Amino acid sequence: MTDKRLQSKKDMRENGVLGNLVFKGKYDTKRYFLDINNDKLSKQYGKEKGKYITLNTSHLFCTSEPARKYLTKQLVDIFDFYVKKVEKEKPTIMVVGLGNAFLVADSLGALVVKDLLATHNLPKEFLDELGDLCAIIPGVSGINGFATADIVLGVVKTIKPDIVIVLDALTAKEPARIGCSFQFSNTGISPGAGIGNKNKSINAQTLGTQVIALGVPMMINVFNLGAEYDNFIVTPKEVDIYTKNCAKVIARAINEVVHTKKYKDYL
Repeated sequence: MTDKRLQSKKDMRENGVLGNLVFKGKYDTKRYFLDINNDKLSKQYGKEKGKYITLNTSHLFCTSEPARKYLTKQLVDIFDFYVKKVEKEKPTIMVVGLGNAFLVADSLGALVVKDLLATHNLPKEFLDELGDLCAIIPGVSGINGFATADIVLGVVKTIKPDIVIVLDALTAKEPARIGCSFQFSNTGISPGAGIGNKNKSINAQTLGTQVIALGVPMMINVFNLGAEYDNFIVTPKEVDIYTKNCAKVIARAINEVVHTKKYKDYL
């Protein structure tokens, strides 16, 4: 079978899982869109009803600044798709960086928050130039003893944001997706679900506001690598590079969406 036919079969397989291929660009970038709007589709895909966007790319962005800029633009477009659902000129946006900041493979959320330009508590004259952004790193229950969803809900009740962006590291089903697959949805996220922990979900129903979830696979169950046993999570030795560079482009994209291009003057 020719390489072209092999690639065609691969695209068809990805389409079935990720939805419709709606964009192909440089650096092997592909964007898939899946709109699950009824119970039949929800059962078919095993996902909650909502809008899912997956952006797959190559690992070239880890070493190429032009590739990082290109990927950032793609992420900006996707964030814009969800943010524009809120009919407010300057919405208050709260970012939640999930995961364990002390564990490299699970530190994506914390690294993104570190690079954000948080402005929620700044004087009004600054907010005239920039957007309204705040962020938290709630940590994990194994360290602080709290359910992550309870911490997030407590802050949401105080801040009353218009949009909550939830970020987390995921477990992959295919090793090729580790560190280069950006998975968006408006259905929220369940912290720790990828490693078998059943925690409270963070979604629009629990928080009472719009939620944008973004996860990037940084780990994989050895079962998906062909092992006969399950529930043993591994990660590649390059995970520190993947995590750092994914966090960088995600933070850039959020800053640009919230603050527009003016934020660069404050860095």
